[in-house]
Amino acid sequence: MMLLVVGAAAIVTAPTGAGAANTATTASAPKSWDPRLEPIANKVAELRKLNFVHPVAAEFLDDAAFDKKVAIDKGKLTKQDKADIARAQGQLRAVGLIGPDVDIVDAMSSLQTSGVLAYYDPATKKITVKGKSIDDPATRVTVAHELTHALQDQHFDLQKLEKDAAKAHASTPLRTVVEGDAVRIQDDYANSLSKADQDAYEQERSNASQQARSEVDAKGVPESLSVLFEAPYDLGPTMLQAVIAKEGEHGIDGLFEHPPTADASYLTPSTLLEHRVFKNVAPPALAAGEKRSGEPDVFGAFALYQVLASRLDPGAALTAADAWGGDSMVTFTRHGTTCLRARFVGKTGDGTQTIGAALAQWATQMPAGAAQVDGKADGATLTACDPGANATEAPNRALTALIFAGNRDSLFSEVLKQGLPVNVASCAADGVVRDPSFAPVIAAATDDPSASPDAGVIDAVRARVPTILQGCVASHGST
Repeated sequence: MMLLVVGAAAIVTAPTGAGAANTATTASAPKSWDPRLEPIANKVAELRKLNFVHPVAAEFLDDAAFDKKVAIDKGKLTKQDKADIARAQGQLRAVGLIGPDVDIVDAMSSLQTSGVLAYYDPATKKITVKGKSIDDPATRVTVAHELTHALQDQHFDLQKLEKDAAKAHASTPLRTVVEGDAVRIQDDYANSLSKADQDAYEQERSNASQQARSEVDAKGVPESLSVLFEAPYDLGPTMLQAVIAKEGEHGIDGLFEHPPTADASYLTPSTLLEHRVFKNVAPPALAAGEKRSGEPDVFGAFALYQVLASRLDPGAALTAADAWGGDSMVTFTRHGTTCLRARFVGKTGDGTQTIGAALAQWATQMPAGAAQVDGKADGATLTACDPGANATEAPNRALTALIFAGNRDSLFSEVLKQGLPVNVASCAADGVVRDPSFAPVIAAATDDPSASPDAGVIDAVRARVPTILQGCVASHGST
C-alpha cells in the first residue's frame, strides 16, 4: 500500500490490532481469566469457532491513565519517524488529499483516541480497558472486538503476519482482514445481548460516533484521513462476508494462513474470490536531478480510488480502480520538493487505458502543474509533486466514496448468498449502486452515516433490483 497510508499509520497508530509496537514487554499468560472478561471470552470463542489457547492478561486503567497511554507522544518520535512522516505528508498533498496546513500526526492521534474504550497489543499479549468495570454494553462489545484480536494472535501470530505483510507492501490488506474479522465477531456478540442491552448499545454507539465526529471535526482532521483510517473497519467485514458466502467460514482462517497482498481484495472482493494474481510492475525511472526518498512502494487500488474520487464522480473512480492490475511507485525529491511517480497497469489493455484516462481527467482538477500523466498502452504513469501552500482540499467528500464502495461490496455479498456466481454478483452490485434510484441512499448516508434510509427510497431501489439482476443473469449466466 502507498506510503501515505501505511508509512504514516505504522508510525502513529495506537497499539490496537496488528499495529502494535514491537518494543513492549510481553506479559506472562495468566493461569485464569479475569472474571470480568471470562464470559465475553467464552462467547467470542463460540462465535469465532476457535478456542483460546490460554487466558489473556488484562489491565484496567482510569480514564486519565488510559488516555495518556493511547495518545501519541511526539517527543518519542525518532529522526527517521519524523522523516517518514514528512514524506507521507508531502505525498498526501501531492495527490490532493490534504491541504497545506494539516499535521498528519495530530490528525491520526485524534482519530485513534476518539471513542477508544479498549485495545489489544500483540507485543504484550495484553488487553487494556478504559475504566474499572465493563458493565456498560458498549465496553463489553469493544472488549469482544479486542478479544477477537487476542484469539487471532494465539492461532495465527499477528506480529509475524505483520512483518511478512510489511515486506510485501501489504500491511493494509492484512489489517483489513484482522479488523474485518473482529468487527464481524463484535457485531455477532452485540446481537447475542438482551434486547435491552442491544438498545442501550445502539444508543451508546450512536452517541459515541457523533461525539467522535465532533471531536475530529473540531480538530480539523481532513475527511480523507478519516476514511483511510476507517476503511479496514468498514470494508473488511463486507469482504469477509463475500468469502463466507462463497467458501464458508473456514475461508476466513484461510485468509489468515495466506493473507491477501493487494488492497483490491477489499475494494473489489471479486478479485479475492477469483484468486486473481496481479502483475509485478518495475519501479518507474527517475530523471536527472531527482533523488529517490525511501524504498519503492505500491500505490494500490484503494488509494487510486480515493485519489480519483476526491475530484471525479465516485462511479467513474471505482471503474478505474476496479481495472487496476498492479503498480509500482517511487517517492523522490526534486529541488527540495517531495514528489511521487507511480506506474499503473490494468488487468487488460483496456483497463490500462481506463486508468490513464481517469488520472488525466483528475490531473486537470489539481493545482496547475502539480500533476502530470503519461498514458501509454503498456502503462499509465502519474507524476505528482507537493504544491506546498498552493495545495487545495479535495472538493468531493471522501466519505461519499467510502460509502459508495461499501454499499457496492455489501450488495455483492448479498447476491452471492443467493447462490449466484461471482460474475453475476459483480454485475448486479455494480448496476444497483450506479442506478439513479440508489443515489439518495448514498447522499443520505453521507449526511448521517448512522441514519436509516427513507422507506420510499428503499422501495424505489427494491423495485429496480429484479430488473438489474435479470439483466446480469442474461448477460453472464446463472451458473
